[in-house]
Amino acid sequence: MHRSLPALAVALAATALLASSATGARAQQLEPQRITMTFVTIDGKDKPVRVLASGAISGTGTETQTEKTSASGQVNYVTLHLPKGAVHLTAPETFAWLPNLKTCTATAKGGGTFTITGGTGAFKLATGSGTFTDHGTLLGPRNASGQCLGPHTHTPPKRIEMTITMTGNAAAPSA
Repeated sequence: MHRSLPALAVALAATALLASSATGARAQQLEPQRITMTFVTIDGKDKPVRVLASGAISGTGTETQTEKTSASGQVNYVTLHLPKGAVHLTAPETFAWLPNLKTCTATAKGGGTFTITGGTGAFKLATGSGTFTDHGTLLGPRNASGQCLGPHTHTPPKRIEMTITMTGNAAAPSA
């Protein structure tokens, strides 16, 4: 009987190790992710970007970003600021404004891919990727007689509204 006690201890330890490995694997498992960002600019002044995230990364907050121009478009380095921490993304993008000078408006179309590169707080170990689309409208400036000033002036648009919708998969395992 004493000889089986070490074997029993080894078996229990192995079972506990397998159970914790299975739990860890579940925590790392990717799940559907959706992030919506809404940008508004009025008379050249940007409002805070609003973020709504649901999935492994969830919460409402704001966004900041920097951009670099590349040969194939633009690369955005994005930080989502959420109550449980920040999430960092890299998002190469193709984007264009389609102007209509008769109505002094433009529509935005674009999109690309995103990769979650980490974060802080609850999102320190966040990973994931997916695609996104840009949709928006621009209301251009007019002169005193109502004529559209067009895109080649130094007068900012009256209003820009953009919505970016990101869908993919993500994991935010605990540290």
